[in-house]
Amino acid sequence: MHKVLTVSLAALNLVAMLTGGALGATPTPKPSPKSTPRPVVNVASPAPAPKTHTVQSGDSLSIIATEENLDSWRPMWDANPVVTDPNLIYAGEQLVVPDGPTTPRPLPEGVEVQPVGAISSAPRSATTANYAEGAPGLLARIRQRESGGNYADNTGNGYYGAYQFSLGTWRGVGGSGLPSDASPAEQDMRAQMLYNERGCSPWPHTCY
Repeated sequence: MHKVLTVSLAALNLVAMLTGGALGATPTPKPSPKSTPRPVVNVASPAPAPKTHTVQSGDSLSIIATEENLDSWRPMWDANPVVTDPNLIYAGEQLVVPDGPTTPRPLPEGVEVQPVGAISSAPRSATTANYAEGAPGLLARIRQRESGGNYADNTGNGYYGAYQFSLGTWRGVGGSGLPSDASPAEQDMRAQMLYNERGCSPWPHTCY
């Protein structure tokens, strides 16, 4: 009987060994594999779209800057590389209105930098109007639409005379002083010179 019991215990121990443990022993649990935590991905909120201004007929960078409460036209110039001449923008263009500091970019040769505040809402000059007859044809049409034909026009927004020259453009065709102080004959002459060089581009809304 003892021999049979010994054989049975041996058989049970063999079964236990084959199934992973000795008879009567508590099986050692296998450690569960550690799960790797997923990295947390921070999804940045999309940046808000910049404010834009749709250019209207008769607009200039100075006028837009005044409407948008900017200190000068320079931030509008700096924020819009699509504009290659600060005196020349087109109706329908979408221009970015900066809401903070801008990175200065160079001006085209011959364009004079206006001082800060020069484009503020200044009253019209008290200079006596000058509606001289002047040159006929295309020039007469341009000056009528630009200034009502007033050679002494000075609105305080950086454009002067019958043809609304900027100082940089005026000096680029050989003028000196303020265009609005020049004689009608000189303004006509320099407007013709500008037209010969650049066609209607200086007056995109009135030269047609």
